[in-house]
Amino acid sequence: MSPQPDMLPTGSDLIGRWARGRGVNYEGRPNQAWFRFWEPFDTMVSAAHYFNAVTWPGTPGSVTIAEPWTEDGDLEPMDRTLIAFANHPGLRFTASMRSGEHFITRVSFLAKPPPPEVSLGDPVWDGHVTTFAQSRQDGLSAFSRPLRSLVKTWAFSGHIELRPGAAVIHYAGLKPLPKHYEQLMSIVPQLVTAALTPG
Repeated sequence: MSPQPDMLPTGSDLIGRWARGRGVNYEGRPNQAWFRFWEPFDTMVSAAHYFNAVTWPGTPGSVTIAEPWTEDGDLEPMDRTLIAFANHPGLRFTASMRSGEHFITRVSFLAKPPPPEVSLGDPVWDGHVTTFAQSRQDGLSAFSRPLRSLVKTWAFSGHIELRPGAAVIHYAGLKPLPKHYEQLMSIVPQLVTAALTPG
């Protein structure tokens, strides 16, 4: 990865003001090494840089939302979006899912291939979602019935990657705007809570 550019994306000032008003930590140019620790993703490309990170403590754990900048330098990406990174010690299973095709969807696997695609035996889920896990049982354990029900209720489009102690969430259509940070702040705890609920 090239050095992080000095620029900040358009709208960064609005996000910073919103975060300060919300009482959450804001970093326009956050520590990139922290994000690299989460990579590579199973279903998403790695960003060239991350901008406008907003972090707040959870109960327990923490959540960070940031904008992945998919182009080197100050070139504008083909689209802009948000990714949430959640830490929670109760998350125990490893699996990932993708619903829809998005500009950050990973399509080549030179380094680490994803786990195999699996069917969960849930016709609605399997008809709209691609699930990746080492086994069907791993997929069912990670994407429990409560989590699948929540995702179906929302007609979710995007990516969810679950790991022991962590989750990575991309909700397609959300942009780096204060109202969408606010929306993702509400979505992430609901997804984590559902992932912690057996069934």
